[in-house]
Amino acid sequence: MREAGNQEAGEPAAGPAPEPAPEAGVEDLAQAADRLFYAMRRSRAATVGQSAVGLSMSQVALLDPLAQDAEGDGLPVGRLAAGAEVSVPTATRMLQQLEAKGVITRRRSPQDERQVLVRLTEEGAERLMAMRTELRARQYEALSQFTPQERRALTAQLHRLTGMISATIPGPAGTP
Repeated sequence: MREAGNQEAGEPAAGPAPEPAPEAGVEDLAQAADRLFYAMRRSRAATVGQSAVGLSMSQVALLDPLAQDAEGDGLPVGRLAAGAEVSVPTATRMLQQLEAKGVITRRRSPQDERQVLVRLTEEGAERLMAMRTELRARQYEALSQFTPQERRALTAQLHRLTGMISATIPGPAGTP
């Protein structure tokens, strides 16, 4: 007879199954990817910190889609917020600050008065372009150290890795 909580010989132990051992090199690759991500964030932060443009990385992320809509009627706040992965109230506060600095204009949509459309001003477009140029120059400085063959191979692998990681995201964010 056995007591409660004891197991008889030959019975599997109760509880969660042990995690499978990672495949060789997977942990090293994950750590290298993390280090790359953090190094890129530090590089961008350093560029922003040294720049006279006066835009933060969060602001650049919020404004980036507007550069593609330069000749359009503007983009709704909700779309900008989604693209920058911030809440609509956060985007609204950021946009109010940017409007006060003359970087963007906001106006009600003629089709839907509830919707606010945002456009870059000429100064805002120039500041965004300057920030992008500074960021790209720092990337070029680092990436130019690879040979052309290494750059092609790395580009292919990064695109592949991006697709693999995106495929693990549940819902609409995971769709390419």
